[in-house]
Amino acid sequence: MHEGYKDKLIMSYLPLVKRIAARLYIPSPEIMDKEDLVSQGLLGLMDAVNKFDPSREVSFESYASRRIKGAMLDSIRALSFSPRSVNDRIKNYRAVEERLLVAGEEISELRISQELGLSIDQVRDVINHIALRSVVSLDRMLFSDDGEEVAVSAVIGSDNSPNPETILVEIELRSRLAQALLKLPQRDREMLSLYYVDELTLKEIAAVFGVTEGRVSQLHSRAILRLRGILGKEA
Repeated sequence: MHEGYKDKLIMSYLPLVKRIAARLYIPSPEIMDKEDLVSQGLLGLMDAVNKFDPSREVSFESYASRRIKGAMLDSIRALSFSPRSVNDRIKNYRAVEERLLVAGEEISELRISQELGLSIDQVRDVINHIALRSVVSLDRMLFSDDGEEVAVSAVIGSDNSPNPETILVEIELRSRLAQALLKLPQRDREMLSLYYVDELTLKEIAAVFGVTEGRVSQLHSRAILRLRGILGKEA
């Protein structure tokens, strides 16, 4: 593939990079800018152009989509490994939210900030970190005994080739996820379904719910917290 053709291919698939970025981006300008995500996706596209093998029975768009999304997720994953102080705040956030849920009390940024002794901006920063983690691996996350999040790949090893044990873990995890979803409030189920199944962007979901994109980001993060709380109890 000569360089001129490669350049044309990259330019023609730039809209695909932007679509995937819009799909994955969760508003968190303090942590990640959307343009940074597009830049990472562009690197993934360039990698796809250089490594694509036309003799394989897969379309370039399908191959490029995986490379683009993978590059973006790698970037998000790197940012989602938060400092210990942020991890502690996330644990405390979850504990406070669960207590308020059990008590049937209102859950708001103000109430949680008062409970944790944090500013509203600090609470929003915690929510943004949670949202980033959820984008990377919602259905591929387990919990260790001490409450830390552990990717399934870390539990079953780094071998990428399918094997019976891996398949069984995947089936069991997806079953657990399906059961946990049934225990969520209807609005939370709808939110997660629109994002992870229908693959709507947060902006599109905001239009469905009639709220702002920022509010959808908060609702999305709260739904993730509840879902992971259920999965953590059943682990």
